[in-house]
Amino acid sequence: MKIKTVFMPLIVSAFTVTLMADDIKSSINIGMFESAHKAMKKAKITMSQAIEAAKTKETGRVEKAELEEEDGYLIYKIKMIDSYENETKVIIDPVTAKVLDVDKDG
Repeated sequence: MKIKTVFMPLIVSAFTVTLMADDIKSSINIGMFESAHKAMKKAKITMSQAIEAAKTKETGRVEKAELEEEDGYLIYKIKMIDSYENETKVIIDPVTAKVLDVDKDG
């Protein structure tokens, strides 16, 4: 009986991590043994192109733009501020320039 109580939290944790990773999937999956720096070389679009892609979905000034790893995937994260000082984060695929997610904090 003790074995079940030990393994149940592990199963729930693994399931939770899987759900989080499914939220945003880019074209570049960073493998378990691959460094984020090495994966960044696989990006096909530039930071400027990622910013332009973000501007097709949102208006405002770009406050921050970065290429980073999130949940095992490489993404461009563009932080924009609109004229009302509301913040929006736009996630861009580093290969296709497709907008993967728009998160408005405003």
